[in-house]
Amino acid sequence: MMQSVPKTKTENIILLIACYAFYAFFDLRGLIILIALSVFTYVGGKNINDSVKAGDGMRARMYLAMFITTQIGLLCFFKYTQAPLPVGMSFYILMAISFLVDCRRGHFSSFPSIVEVLIFISFFPTILSGPILKAHEFIPQISARQKISKERLSRGLWLIVIGLFAKLCLADRLGVAVDKVYAAPLVFSGPTLFVTSIGYSLQLFFDFAGYSNMAIGVATILGFDISANFNLPYMATDPSQFWNRWHISLSSWLKEYVYIPLGGSRSGKARTYINILLVMIVSGLWHGSTVNFLIWGILHGLGQIFHRLIFGNKKGAPASKAWRIPSMIFNFLFINFLWIPFRAQTLSDTWIIIKRIMTFAEGASYFYVYTFIFGIMLLIIQFIAARFNDGNDPIKPLPFDRLYARVIFCVLIIATAMFAYFGNGAFIYSQF
Repeated sequence: MMQSVPKTKTENIILLIACYAFYAFFDLRGLIILIALSVFTYVGGKNINDSVKAGDGMRARMYLAMFITTQIGLLCFFKYTQAPLPVGMSFYILMAISFLVDCRRGHFSSFPSIVEVLIFISFFPTILSGPILKAHEFIPQISARQKISKERLSRGLWLIVIGLFAKLCLADRLGVAVDKVYAAPLVFSGPTLFVTSIGYSLQLFFDFAGYSNMAIGVATILGFDISANFNLPYMATDPSQFWNRWHISLSSWLKEYVYIPLGGSRSGKARTYINILLVMIVSGLWHGSTVNFLIWGILHGLGQIFHRLIFGNKKGAPASKAWRIPSMIFNFLFINFLWIPFRAQTLSDTWIIIKRIMTFAEGASYFYVYTFIFGIMLLIIQFIAARFNDGNDPIKPLPFDRLYARVIFCVLIIATAMFAYFGNGAFIYSQF
């Protein structure tokens, strides 16, 4: 069993300095905003916590509403105006809200120190693109982190290597072709646009899952436990199951802090459907300010509602093995279709791409890049599904005492070094 070791204030301060130094490297201007918002959040949490302890529920709710409104207002200002969005703000605002709500719910037996709150909001492995942390799950770990062990080190390194390979060798190489086609959709044929849309689905997965794996790997080595952010999402058989597998930390956050407070599924079918739609609209608006993201969120909500209307609230329905693969394919095509407005620059481009795909429009072909890449993708997906999927832990650590494990590890490192594409290294989700 893992042993936790109490950490001194000095160690926590060193970790906090490391978090701020890391953030400053990417956005020095935004560091001031990050620190100010973190202190603001701590003050808000302290007032809420004191009100709860005093039995003054009304005052606690007033503080909660005031501080959350300010945080959301700050995010909207940067997200929906011409002001440059500070790096990671969309992620750390959700974490700050999590802390305030958890204070209102009385999740902390002893109120965290200001250093612990600052570390939570600025934790450097997750600050750029998540996973989104919940205060009541992460803050208690800060001063009682797990002791480093051979198992933690091997798991952390394995996750980092998988993440680097997914990002540099798969996502970034796919991105070269995807960017070229999406930049001029009128030039390319309908079949090419369709293949490119699948290419973007894979690019986005490998890019975001790659970052998440690296973040979780670094956190694991540092002694923190963070849940997986992806669990083979394109193998989902319905839209709801997809969101239980894709960006799990966001789905979990929306469920705990938006869907359930709205009433969840406790108030009848009609209210449940409204709540689902509202949550997916919030998800769309969180991702971006254009009408494309709003449409993307609405269609995801309608997809979940439509599935429930047909199959009821049965996760993964239809359950028949004969229907599993067709359901998986149909669901992937639906999800892939919705990635088009997510990626297209404008609503006009979205319509052009969809129209040209549906009418098999003639135009330039751009297949040769994908032929090789798709073959590798399929092998990797099958390998991951067969070897590493294990219930709630989709990626198991390699047993480094076995030769095959060391061979796989070394092959991935060599492949990453040989086939990595060092173009635009930005992670897609860091722009949100």
